[in-house]
Amino acid sequence: MPSIGDALEALEQGGDSSTSPRSPRVAVTKKILVVDDEPDIAEAMAIILREDGYHVEIASNAEEALERFQLDTYHLLLTDMLLPGKSGVDLTKIVHENSPATAIVLITGHATVKTAVSALKRGASDYIRKPVNPRKLRERVAALLARRPDYLPNRLLLAGRSGEVNFEGMIARSRVMHNVFEKIKLAAASDATVLVTGESGTGKELVARGIHNRSVRREGPFIAVHTGAIPRDLIASELFGHERGSFTGATDRKEGKFELADGGTIFLDEISTMDERTQINLLRVLENFTFTRIGGKKEKQVNVRVVAATNRDLMKMVETNEFREDLYYRLNILNIYLPPLRERGEDIPVLAVEFLRFFSQHYRKAVEIIPTETQRLLDGYNWPGNVRELRNVLEQAVLLARGRTLDPELLPQMIYRAGPTEEVIRIPLGSTMKEAEKEIIQRTLEAQDGNKKITAEILGISRRSLYNKLAEYGIEIKRRAQ
Repeated sequence: MPSIGDALEALEQGGDSSTSPRSPRVAVTKKILVVDDEPDIAEAMAIILREDGYHVEIASNAEEALERFQLDTYHLLLTDMLLPGKSGVDLTKIVHENSPATAIVLITGHATVKTAVSALKRGASDYIRKPVNPRKLRERVAALLARRPDYLPNRLLLAGRSGEVNFEGMIARSRVMHNVFEKIKLAAASDATVLVTGESGTGKELVARGIHNRSVRREGPFIAVHTGAIPRDLIASELFGHERGSFTGATDRKEGKFELADGGTIFLDEISTMDERTQINLLRVLENFTFTRIGGKKEKQVNVRVVAATNRDLMKMVETNEFREDLYYRLNILNIYLPPLRERGEDIPVLAVEFLRFFSQHYRKAVEIIPTETQRLLDGYNWPGNVRELRNVLEQAVLLARGRTLDPELLPQMIYRAGPTEEVIRIPLGSTMKEAEKEIIQRTLEAQDGNKKITAEILGISRRSLYNKLAEYGIEIKRRAQ
């Protein structure tokens, strides 16, 4: 492969890229960030390292490198000493303090060797002199990454997660979702079975695809099976296949989803709908990854990673004997919980903008603006259908829109009715102080659904004083309809 001038003539005569021995391909793809303000040099080093199976990205300066560390983790940082703005030594210090498990290699000229040596005391792992010899580069990188863990903690990543992030098709600003993204990376670095839990519409299949895309199985198939949509008498056939004539209607031999997913990932959605017989068969697959087609005699073996999902509490189903306890513990090796949209309201505006952009392009409509009133209604709604419901609402609104603005009247009536209550108490001009006080107490109490403790705290009075006022003004507690 090399090229780009045969890896820039083996990094400006530092060695022969095409003939230098290569390190063995890594089992799990390690990530490397190359930082150099000379694009050709950076790309040449990236080409050489990609040949060894590493995932390599490029940054042109320290500031850009730090931005990338706020969005992802890297097993190794390869940086030039002399950069515009912050130097390679400055970058080394910041990265080492925030991601101490990241290996750092400095590239230095003869004039800066002394500085490079001093940088070793600030966290650098090694340095390489220019011109860079491809063989030495490969050897140093392989040695440093040999015992590097697949998942690395990164405080820069956590700090940067207060902003909007697009992660494997999931867009979020909330810290709770950024924690989900961290768990996806952790899951992807292993081959363990994963159980994804959360309400319907939260995006459980996106999580499964994210795990697959970031794992060593990414080149293999991703097979999604929505078990709840398959009749119970056919689910075993769908999962494990059948031989011709094994039951009425089996006119041909059929490969099951597990066979089709061999070498990749199988996603089992709505796992709670499986009958006991299918649960037993699935447990056997998870224990030794072997199964037999319906009507077959030959045992088959598969190499597959299982990600299961459910919107029900499986532990409660175990207690009521609706779900096998041994299967539950076999599935729940690593659990990723997806919070409902109502618990991460700060994500609603960024999701709304993304859905508006997508559907405007899809339907070739120039809808570009979400006015304040529309966003207020979206923010105030409870979203029982979660992200899926928000997506559907935005799609309908774009279809109905006639101009550039997503006006409030384009939203469904249920969102109007469920919009946030007005948080302003209007006191008519000429009201007495007692009338004003009564109105303030009554409206505040109603807003807190009759909770006198919280109402007293908001009003800055004791509960005894509140009780006296309620009795004095004859205020009745009106709770909101459920």
